[in-house]
Amino acid sequence: MKKFWMISMLLIAAMFVISCSEVEDEGGTSSATCNAGQFKCDGQALYSCGSNGFWTLAKDCQDPTPKCNSEKGTCEASSENGGDNGNGGDNGNGGDNGNGGDNGNGGNNGEPTNPTEPTNDPTTNPGNSAAEACYDIYECYAQCQDNACAQACLDNGDPAGQDVFMTMYTCWSNNCANAQTNEEFSDCVVSNCLEETKACNLITGGGSGEAADEAYKSPYGSLSLNFSVDQIANDTDDENSTNGLTQSAFATGTYGNGSASVSPAGVAGIQSAAFYSVDAQYGNSIQVQQIPVYNQGGQGVGGNPLVILDIPEENATVGSLNTSLYQGAQAMLYVVDVNWSTKQISCFHAFGEGTVNISALGDYANHGNIALSGNVTLYSPKNYDGNGDISSQLGVTACSPVQ
Repeated sequence: MKKFWMISMLLIAAMFVISCSEVEDEGGTSSATCNAGQFKCDGQALYSCGSNGFWTLAKDCQDPTPKCNSEKGTCEASSENGGDNGNGGDNGNGGDNGNGGDNGNGGNNGEPTNPTEPTNDPTTNPGNSAAEACYDIYECYAQCQDNACAQACLDNGDPAGQDVFMTMYTCWSNNCANAQTNEEFSDCVVSNCLEETKACNLITGGGSGEAADEAYKSPYGSLSLNFSVDQIANDTDDENSTNGLTQSAFATGTYGNGSASVSPAGVAGIQSAAFYSVDAQYGNSIQVQQIPVYNQGGQGVGGNPLVILDIPEENATVGSLNTSLYQGAQAMLYVVDVNWSTKQISCFHAFGEGTVNISALGDYANHGNIALSGNVTLYSPKNYDGNGDISSQLGVTACSPVQ
């Protein structure tokens, strides 16, 4: 019901580089095994040697570029004349691995893209009913953070749904603008704008959104937060930099229907890292990530789930921040699985509702320090905090239930 805040979920590529220098196995800390700048292939996996003398997974060479080439340090397809590696071919300029191609600048294997990034493309669908058309407009609108985006969603929406949406939105604005919590807003809408909201397919059975998926418990777990580093990493750091990195968990607790830990059994270690991201389109933010690390043949390999805390720069200050999915929240926490081949979120386990207390914050744009603590309750997008199944409203894929 209340506007969801999803636009800032950009994944930072530099933070998905696992530091292998402190990955331990039963024999103790691994020692240097290669010379910086070397590449090697292990089946379809391409590894590069960092300045710390350890092999790190660089790419997983899968279709359509299945061949691992250790001499060139890349993944490539057939090298026949005029074929995949020629100019304009899969590895040529303008091809799949060239500039602008799938693996080149701006391509699919560059910096990860936001899987829930909003679009202002027209949502017109001649087959839509007025309710379906209104809901499509709402899905676009709910991802916006500024008036220009919201207006574009309305202008580009199916005309059948525009009047329905505006009738609903006007009712919300006139009656429920002063609601302070999700529960207050939902109660207000049911009391004052029930028919207007039903007309936009946003209420089924008296609740908001779709009916809850009872395969997911609500709440879906809880986490305690505790994190401190002397230097926050940023975009200027070398890919092998350890700025912002700690070899410990910043989030402890469980998620899912049972007692699954966010620090899964069998890991070689847990890495947490703080990173300051500069983004002209969506705004700058401080992001803290927690990654389980497995030891595979002496290599540190990222696992799941990840815990990610995102603090927009405008809210980055010492004090207490409320953590939520809803507009007006000052921070956002989510638990996800990542496809490590593409370095993109593959599915969402849960989002956190609670408080983060920042006790120390230096000049974060120039490697300043940060210290924080907090507690959050987790909710699956399939059964969210009394709002039912909101996964389609958010435009996200929910992970399968964790038992």
